Amino acid sequence: MNIEDDAAPTQSDFIENWVKIGASARNKIKEEHKDLSYDDQCNKCEKEAVNVSLGNLLSYPFVRAAVVKNTLAIRGGHYNFVKGTFDLWELDFKTTPAFAFS
Repeated sequence: MNIEDDAAPTQSDFIENWVKIGASARNKIKEEHKDLSYDDQCNKCEKEAVNVSLGNLLSYPFVRAAVVKNTLAIRGGHYNFVKGTFDLWELDFKTTPAFAFS
């Protein structure tokens, strides 16, 4: 939540590029939960970043096909080490029929 959007590049771009994957989660939480405290926003952002990763998994055709066929279930998890709790949720995945234009 606190990496600058326009931060100057560092000597290693690996971590920075990896963290950018979660930018959509950060932006969503900042927009939808601006009334929450910074700590609560961070907690929600951590969970939303898991959802982003679940969505990224679906970009692999073999994963998407297995989820559609119900031969693979994808779940997200978040461990809160301060509270000692673990949240587990299933991917909310829906397919829609293809629509053909004539």
